[in-house]
Amino acid sequence: MSKRFSRLFACALYFGFSISAQVAFADWPSFRNGGASHVASNLATSWSSNQGIAWQRELIGYGQSTPVVRDDKIYLVAVEGAMKDNCVIQCLDMKSGNELWKYSFESSNKAPSNYAASRAAPTPIVDNDAVYSFFESGDVVAVDHKGKRLWQRNLTADYGKFENGHGLGASPVQAKGQMILNIEHKGPSYLLALDNKTGATVWKTDRPSSSSWSSPIVVDEQGSETVIVSSAGTVMAYNAANGTQLWDVGGLDGNSVPSPTIHGSKLLVGARLPEFADENGGGGQSNCCINLAKLTEGKPEFLWRAEKVTSDYASPVVCSDCAYYISKAGILFCLDVNSGKLHYSKRLGTQCWGTPIVSQDRIYFFGKDGKTLVLKSGTEYEVLATNQLWDPANPPKPETYVEGTRSERRGTTEGGPAPEGSSASSGSPSGNRGSGRGGPGGAGGPGGGMMAMLAAADKNGDGALSAVEIPVDFKPMLARIDKNGDGSLDKDEMKAMAESFAARRADSASEARDPIVYGAVASEGKILIRTGTRLYCIQ
Repeated sequence: MSKRFSRLFACALYFGFSISAQVAFADWPSFRNGGASHVASNLATSWSSNQGIAWQRELIGYGQSTPVVRDDKIYLVAVEGAMKDNCVIQCLDMKSGNELWKYSFESSNKAPSNYAASRAAPTPIVDNDAVYSFFESGDVVAVDHKGKRLWQRNLTADYGKFENGHGLGASPVQAKGQMILNIEHKGPSYLLALDNKTGATVWKTDRPSSSSWSSPIVVDEQGSETVIVSSAGTVMAYNAANGTQLWDVGGLDGNSVPSPTIHGSKLLVGARLPEFADENGGGGQSNCCINLAKLTEGKPEFLWRAEKVTSDYASPVVCSDCAYYISKAGILFCLDVNSGKLHYSKRLGTQCWGTPIVSQDRIYFFGKDGKTLVLKSGTEYEVLATNQLWDPANPPKPETYVEGTRSERRGTTEGGPAPEGSSASSGSPSGNRGSGRGGPGGAGGPGGGMMAMLAAADKNGDGALSAVEIPVDFKPMLARIDKNGDGSLDKDEMKAMAESFAARRADSASEARDPIVYGAVASEGKILIRTGTRLYCIQ
């Protein structure tokens, strides 16, 4: 085993389980470095807007994904143009930040480029042969390390358009010779494996339809690879070789944004507060740890389920014997990874949309506002450093990016920010658990967009929704919004639901303008921090 392989695998091997061996040789080859967000190298702990930044670079277009790194080269994706006209892959030199090459092509499905939907949210994959990228337009492309196209296809042409007003954000993962994608939306959804060399479909397995931004992971148990997807109230496992479902665990409301995290034989699941749930109820015990080493009747068992813990955008991470979850309000929960016991909860003073990075005994929490907190791992809350990437009074503005608006979909080309409340909002970040979302109301006052959707489902026009009329997206929420318990939704219940939805997202538009830190990666002692339009290198 090479020294580099051994170094990167040291934190992942435990009880015979590991991240997939296919991604272990590169510096940071995929989203969350294979599913654990660990790096073995020692990282800087202190920097500021005028100290410790090796270089920074304005990027092409806009992207909500993280970079990937291989052999001192950085690979990023973006969408360019007011209507996300072009999909772009860009390669930069790690030492200087200079562009080495870019590959650009016209998007197969154009839509306004603004805060209301994902923008190059899925993170690419890099291996010894190529860079593999998936865009929410449905375009999938592989290019070699010099930017030459190897293959390209569009999934919407093959399997139908994506029915999700906020776009897709799940990043691909890599198994042996395959790129695996979770295409989960309101239409026919599926888990898909593509051949790395040709882009041809190896297998395709149906998935439940749902709005989801959670990325799958691949775990390797003694040479047998398993794809694990946490989404839509369940965790499901599939044979990576043929797509056969192996097991599923249910009862996990709110788990459609954070991605699962592997720690040896433990699988940590993050979940946000379910829609319309009690604000004081935490994640409803959906934030949990599953023991993959012990199967009962073909399914793994819960090792523990947390109480009053929420994981909204960032995925959980583990350092030593501590597991860390972060709420959308920036509350950090530190738990014992073996028992689920809460050691502490602390307010970080910043919101984290990107997943933290674990380096040795330190955890790096990247705030969307450019603040980074470095904590020492342990049962006590200990801040080692607080760093600010830019001057909060004078944040860097995008130099060339111009937002598109909804009016452009109707054929006009006016630029500038989308108007407040112009689009319904999931309130969830995309891909690297990344972007804010637009206002929920739309035309017609608070909750107007949702009310219009509910009204469209009222097939008999009686002003209420019977059990058979309730849209599939709302069925898991029924127990929380059906106040009289009759199995249907009357006018007052629908109005209360829409107003609650609007109130929780009232500031989404104002909170979703760049600069926003969407994520960070680390390699060879350097930290790369990405906003929608800029990349920073900390050394």
